[in-house]
Formats: sequence, structure tokens, C-alpha cells
Amino acid sequence: MDPHSDNTTLCQTTALHSDADARPPARGAEDGRTEGGAEGLPRLVTRGESLWHEVRGEDGESYIAFLKNGRVQLLHLPKPKIDGVASAAIVDYLNCTFHFSAKESLADFFVELLGILGAAFAPIVDRKRGLYGYTHSFKLGESKGLFAYGGNNSTGFMTFSGESCHQIPNWQRLVNYLAETRQAHITRWDGAYDDFEGLRTVDEALSMYRNGLFTNGGRTPLMDQAGNWDHPDGRGRTLYVGCSDNGKLLRVYEKGMQLGIPWHPWVRWECQLGNKDRIIPWEAVLEPGKYLAGCYPKAMGWISEEQSRIRTLQKTASIGYEALTYWASHAFGKHINLMLKVEGSPEKVIERLRRDGLPGRLDLPSVPGYGRVLP
Repeated sequence: MDPHSDNTTLCQTTALHSDADARPPARGAEDGRTEGGAEGLPRLVTRGESLWHEVRGEDGESYIAFLKNGRVQLLHLPKPKIDGVASAAIVDYLNCTFHFSAKESLADFFVELLGILGAAFAPIVDRKRGLYGYTHSFKLGESKGLFAYGGNNSTGFMTFSGESCHQIPNWQRLVNYLAETRQAHITRWDGAYDDFEGLRTVDEALSMYRNGLFTNGGRTPLMDQAGNWDHPDGRGRTLYVGCSDNGKLLRVYEKGMQLGIPWHPWVRWECQLGNKDRIIPWEAVLEPGKYLAGCYPKAMGWISEEQSRIRTLQKTASIGYEALTYWASHAFGKHINLMLKVEGSPEKVIERLRRDGLPGRLDLPSVPGYGRVLP
């Protein structure tokens, strides 16, 4: 099971219109002309000026129709669930770009950035290589966050993985800096809801798909499955709805099993939005619960319980610890019995076996105000 697969092999064109809310453009729209009174979208050209027309789809997004190079284009606008709970999800991935000239002082920029991100993102270390077409890249402490610039039309790029998102001390300050000071644009946003008790299973997500709760005006999005669905075996399953190449991909997966505990109930609902033909508002970072529920409101409108990044980290650490203990017992339990006989005491066995540091999967980040999260 790969809960973060891009699912690129099955991509197709995203459904653009809701049958109920929009029809194809009237004849002549391809070259900028529409006939007055024709059914479909309103006239897109009036006295030589383009008009934008917003259409609300059933999949939680609106579409703005406009002319570009003489052709009708659609721009996706993610919409929040109006009565959704802002804190009913966590931001689990964030990428953004902004203007950054090679002449700008890196030292001044990093001082400014660390004043917002805090000590968890220091020291900033030159990676001595590029990243995604940028010529220079830097590691932001041990946070897994990265910054890159150079060679991409005078832009800078910043990425925060799930681990680094957990360590951001104040999202409002970061959003103010990126959106207002830097005028940055989000290129990827992942919102996640953790169902620790497994009340909303992957099987229910599949049933929702079959019942049309992910459809947009009768158009069914792509679906793919990973794991053993015919005979579940405790290793975990993933349901994919949508396609990352089209800018919208939902992953529903058995996260507890992914962390290594067979049959653990924890299920994660995680939606990834990209900026291909889509504007992702910064409000999605501050109110992820509303936007996650709004990604597919007919299927995910139930999301309402407040989420906590601390609880998520604690749960991850706890399950990771139990998983490592479980597999260590299976792999080395009998050998430890033998060592007890040979060494003569548990203390001597421990002395022979122990190593400094923590296992990689348990070396979780420290969270401002809480310290390192361990089971």
C-alpha cells in the first residue's frame, strides 16, 4: 500500500461542468464569439471585453469560465463547507512559490523566515544541489522543510511536508508573511482528517463512490485501489479518488496498518489539491477542516470533530512503537531468550543490544510548547 502514490497512470481530464449548473459553451465560443440568447454560458465577449462567469459544481468547487487565446478556459476555485468546522482537519502538506530575485540577500531572508518559523527550522543548511528545476536548495533544520530558488523565472519555492507542518508554531503568522509580504501562491495543499477509531472505513468510502457521492454532474472521477480488497490481510488498503495530474486526489487509507499494526482501526481521509487550473486560497491553510469537507461535500460533509496535531503525533508514535515491538518480538524473541541464558541477566542483554538514538520511524519532530512527541 502506498498512501502517497501520485496515481498518475489513470489520469484523465477532470469533469468541468455540472449537468445541473452548466452546459457546454454556445457555438462560436472557441474563437471568442457567442450568439446572444444561446443556451449555455452567458456571452463571454461584450464589446470586445471578456466576462468571467462562475459555475458551481457538485464536487465542492466552482469554475470560472474565461477566454484565453480565443478559447474558453475553466479555472477551479475550491470552496469550503459553509457550516464546516475550521479545525476539523490538519494541514499535512504545503508547497508555495513567490517572487525571489537572485540579487536578494539570503541572510536577510533567512533571518526573517526563522523569526516566523522558529528554532525547529534552524539551522538552514545548503544542500549543495538543486530541487525541482531550481538551482539552489536549503534544508530548514531537521524539520523536513525545504527552500529553493534560482533558474525558475526569479521565483522561490518552499515546501513543508507533514512532519514540518506539525512543527509550525503559528500558522496565522506564516500565512500573513507568505500571502501578504511575499504574495506567494499555493501550488499544493493537503488536508487530512484522522479517524482514529475507524468509524468511517475504506469500505464505506468505496460504497460512497459506488453510490455517486463523488460525482460531478453525472461525471464519475477516476478511482483506484491498493492493497488486498478481495481478502483483507491486515497490511492495509488505500482508495484513491481523482487524479493528482488533474489537481485533485483523495486518499482514504488504513493508516494504523500502514504504520505496521495489523488490523489497527485508524483510517485517514486525505485530499491533495494542486494548482493546475486551480487557485488554492490561503484560507485553506487556516481553516483546513472546512476545505477538506468541501472537497467532496456529498461524501465528506460528516467531517466535524476537531483535530489536533499533537494527538496525531502521539498516535503515530504510539502505534509506531507498538509495531516495532510487535515485529521485534517475532524476529528476535527467541534469540533474546537464548541471550538471557548466555549472558545471565536482562541488564547484560540490554547492554549488548542497545544503540544510541531512536528508530527513524519514531524520531518524530518536537512541537513548540510540547517538546519531542514520544509514546
